Amino acid sequence: MSRRSVTIMASEGHHYPRQSVWAAITTVARKDAAATVSARALADQLGLNCKTVSDYLLSLTAGGYLDRVCGQEIPARAAQYRLKRDAGHHAPRLRRDGSPVTQGAGTANMWRSMHIKGSFSALDLAVHATTDTVNVSEATAQSYCSMLARTGYLRVVEKADPGRGRKAVYKLVRYTGPRPPMIQRIKQVFDQNTQEVYRPGENT
Repeated sequence: MSRRSVTIMASEGHHYPRQSVWAAITTVARKDAAATVSARALADQLGLNCKTVSDYLLSLTAGGYLDRVCGQEIPARAAQYRLKRDAGHHAPRLRRDGSPVTQGAGTANMWRSMHIKGSFSALDLAVHATTDTVNVSEATAQSYCSMLARTGYLRVVEKADPGRGRKAVYKLVRYTGPRPPMIQRIKQVFDQNTQEVYRPGENT
C-alpha cells in the first residue's frame, strides 16, 4: 500500500473509521488474496482506536465478509483475518451480529461516490453507490442529483439530450464534509456538516 493511500485513509478515518478500515482490508486483499490483517495492525496503520477496528472486524466476520484464520483462543485484537467476500468500494454497514444496516446507506454511498468520482451521471452514481446490501436506483440518484444541483452542491457540466440518449452529467462543486446532505420533506436540504439549510434557488 502506498504511503499516500495510507495518509488519505488515516485522515478520512476520523470521520468514517469503518470506511478506512474496509479500504485498507480490500487494498491488501486485492494485491494478495491470501494476505491477512489484524485489528492491532490496522489501528496502528490508520491511527484509529483498536477496539473500534476490532469491533468492525468482528461484525465483518459475522456478516460473512471475513474469515478468522487463527484459533478462537487468540484475543480479537491480535487475531488474523482474511477477506472472504469483497463488497466493492463502500464499507458494509453492519450491526455487531453481522446483519446489515440499510437506513440512510444509499444517501451516504451517493455522497461519498460524488466526492470520489468528481463528475458523473445519475446512472454512474447509482451503479457506484450500489452494494450487495444497498440498492440505489437510477431514479433515486437522479432525484438526489437534481436537488443538490438546485441547492448549489452540483453543477450541470453536460445537459441531458433525451433524443440522443444522453444523460445529464454533474460535477460536485461544494463538498462540505463527510456526512451527506439530507433532503427534507419540505423540499429543502439540511447539511449535516455545516448545520445549515439550503433551499432551491438560494445560497447557490
